Amino acid sequence: MKKRLAAILLVLTMIISAAPAQSIFAEVINIADPAVYHTPKSDYQSGDCILTASKYMIRRSLIMRGSKAWAEVTNKTLRGHATILGQLRNSYTYEADGLSFSIGCGKFSGNGDAARIKEFEKLLKQHPEGFVVWGKDASKNGTHGVLVTGLRNGVVYAADSLHNTGNAAKGIQTWSDTSMKGPSKVTKYWYIKEVGLAKNAPKPKAGQPIKPLSASNVNYASELSISDQTIPDSLKQGYGFSVRGIISSNYRIKKVVVGVYNSSGKAMISKTVNPDAWSYDLSKIDYDIKFGTVPVGTFKYKITATDEKASAVLVNASFTVTGESTLKIKSYNYPKKIKKGKAYSIKGKISSNNKLTKVTVMVVNSKGKVKCKASAKPGKKTYNVKKLDRKIRFGKLGKGTYYYKIKASDTVKSKTLVKKKFTVY
Repeated sequence: MKKRLAAILLVLTMIISAAPAQSIFAEVINIADPAVYHTPKSDYQSGDCILTASKYMIRRSLIMRGSKAWAEVTNKTLRGHATILGQLRNSYTYEADGLSFSIGCGKFSGNGDAARIKEFEKLLKQHPEGFVVWGKDASKNGTHGVLVTGLRNGVVYAADSLHNTGNAAKGIQTWSDTSMKGPSKVTKYWYIKEVGLAKNAPKPKAGQPIKPLSASNVNYASELSISDQTIPDSLKQGYGFSVRGIISSNYRIKKVVVGVYNSSGKAMISKTVNPDAWSYDLSKIDYDIKFGTVPVGTFKYKITATDEKASAVLVNASFTVTGESTLKIKSYNYPKKIKKGKAYSIKGKISSNNKLTKVTVMVVNSKGKVKCKASAKPGKKTYNVKKLDRKIRFGKLGKGTYYYKIKASDTVKSKTLVKKKFTVY
């Protein structure tokens, strides 16, 4: 066993140094020793192809975590957990070397080989140990399944039980060298959803969690991304917002931070989780991000994630929180008719339940051209327009028709409070 493991690690080292960084080819973590995929004839029953491919998948995951007990995973030990009436279960749990592997399944949706290969690519980024594929018409011999282990330059690599049972031990091959037809023929897949501690396994010491896939075993860049995310734009004060999005990566995700920050970068609300998984559903922390507690103003909504390789800001969007506004004016006046050259004094008290950000008084002619204008930035909840009286010079207006306007803005909205027509004769 020690010699065999040494051979595997040697192959790994050689492959890692030679693999191109841009490749999603799992040869950078490709356990290439045919022994990993070999099944003695005594351990194989008719119809075991999907079960056998599942065994390959779990063995690879163990090896990639540094386990030396991968050979203990056999069709015989796996069968009772993974099958029912000879068929592979859609989900099951299997324990090996102190770890518990939770297996799930999914269905492909694309049409044609090219679309299916793109789906393979996405799955490989999330599951570098590989995933089992199956289809009723996937093999020349009928129903069949194999383990997809890599993809490079559009070529799919897989391990096929038909070529690794009994005396045959070909290990990993290109898709065309397996017994499978085109990739589009496969319709279903099985994958490792989670890896945890086995029931009877000793608990790890503090600071020593379950050993994840080591980033040192992988030679390509992190591809942290988010999909189906929701982003706030404009919210009313006191109202909630549903946090949604699926974060995924080709490395295990170690940390996710979701928060709302003010203009100074201070967190108004924030939640940090440590998934230690290939993907994370943000709906799990929706309840913890209480948008209803955020005051009126402009803020940043940020989602940051860290995997074994890198950190990335996946969302960094501005949004506003608005409240009800009582913006109004009272006790104001305006000239209905005024003699040319005669002065006129304005008055009026503007108020709001929010701070006034700007007040503008102006006179425009019938064509909309501004003849005189004055503004102020109160920064308070009240303002007397009489303070702008000296800048609005009615005495300089020529004969004609005009409009007297007062506009105001608070932290919630802007509004034209006065628009009155008058004449100069």
